[in-house]
Amino acid sequence: MTTLHPTHLPQRGQQPGADGRSALLLADALRFAKNACAGRHDESGEAAIEHPLRVMATLHGDDEKVVALLHDTCAASGTGLVGLAGLRGFVPNRLLMAVTALGHGFEEADDVCFRFLLADPIALAVKLACIGDLTDPVRLAGLDPFTRRRRETAATTAARGLGTTVAAIRISFTMT
Repeated sequence: MTTLHPTHLPQRGQQPGADGRSALLLADALRFAKNACAGRHDESGEAAIEHPLRVMATLHGDDEKVVALLHDTCAASGTGLVGLAGLRGFVPNRLLMAVTALGHGFEEADDVCFRFLLADPIALAVKLACIGDLTDPVRLAGLDPFTRRRRETAATTAARGLGTTVAAIRISFTMT
């Protein structure tokens, strides 16, 4: 995996939007995500990068978009440590924390994971958008019945852990 260098961030924890750096960070995040997802496909056979791109498209702030692009990269890289090490090279700490809070897979969430997500507004926004995308009825219809049911069950559990429902997330997701 290629590690990007912090050519545009003089120090970690930089404030968003300063001197146009958020646009550079977004471009770096996109390159990193494409590299991490290269050659991988999801359960329906679609290129793995498509999910983070769809999630990103539903969000508004640059910080949320960066985290959306990166939220699956640690899992996609095959080993979370390699992915996190690569992110440390260019992602500010405040966003790295959000990516880390999202580090559990869709079906691996537990009470500790939910607490981290609920404590980080950026991570929470990305997680809700992620659930909205993964429960899109059109995409669910393209899955085999076992995979579809597994995804629906995981989404219900995640929504409950975040104090909401899949239906409420879907309504919010389709309104963006």
